[in-house]
Amino acid sequence: MSPRWYHEGEQGDGSKYLALDTGGGPIARFWSTALAGTVDIGYLKATGHSVKIYLPKTITKPEVEFEWKIPKWSNTIERDRARTYFQAYAAAAALYFCEKALAELHAGNTKTFEPFKVPEEAIGCGFHEAVRGVLSHHVVIRDGKIANYHPYPPTPWNAAPRDIYGTPGPYEDAVQNTPIFEENGPDNFKGIDIMRTVRSFDPCLPCGVHMYLGNGKTLETHHSSMFGAHK
Repeated sequence: MSPRWYHEGEQGDGSKYLALDTGGGPIARFWSTALAGTVDIGYLKATGHSVKIYLPKTITKPEVEFEWKIPKWSNTIERDRARTYFQAYAAAAALYFCEKALAELHAGNTKTFEPFKVPEEAIGCGFHEAVRGVLSHHVVIRDGKIANYHPYPPTPWNAAPRDIYGTPGPYEDAVQNTPIFEENGPDNFKGIDIMRTVRSFDPCLPCGVHMYLGNGKTLETHHSSMFGAHK
């Protein structure tokens, strides 16, 4: 189940709860980075309302500058746009990290591991950013062994169903009131616009979107393994 925002004032639809998604990954990272305004590493700079990306000249390409600006809306197009900009962001960050690593190497700092002893009893968790958004790992250790382990990746977070208050999960919340632009009738309806919205979150699962059309009508039925679907 994904977390929910609780709002004291009612929303336009009368609810007091909002679906809290991981932003589809890049758009959430860009948004928070831009607002924080603390990143300034030469190749990347947060301005408080945007993120500037500087890529230096290469053998075949001239130097280039991009700027991702905080959009007015968070929607399918903006999630996809942020994902494209994030390729440049990741390249700039990787170049910076490589330069720092080489400086440490040339300085003789080659140690990469600290000795670690597994405790007899422990509870631990770790939070990371996967491409699709927030990823957390949770573990319980008893007698020096893993007694319970659970990863919580972005996809089940974003694909969560409605909660006990009727608050829709992030996917359902994103597709509600989506205009349908397909120029075909109900007999040939595929839901392409809805699929584009769900896929803009980059879900780590086979991209199948199920829609209830009423009257017990079945469009297509597919069975596929989840194994091997991880990106």
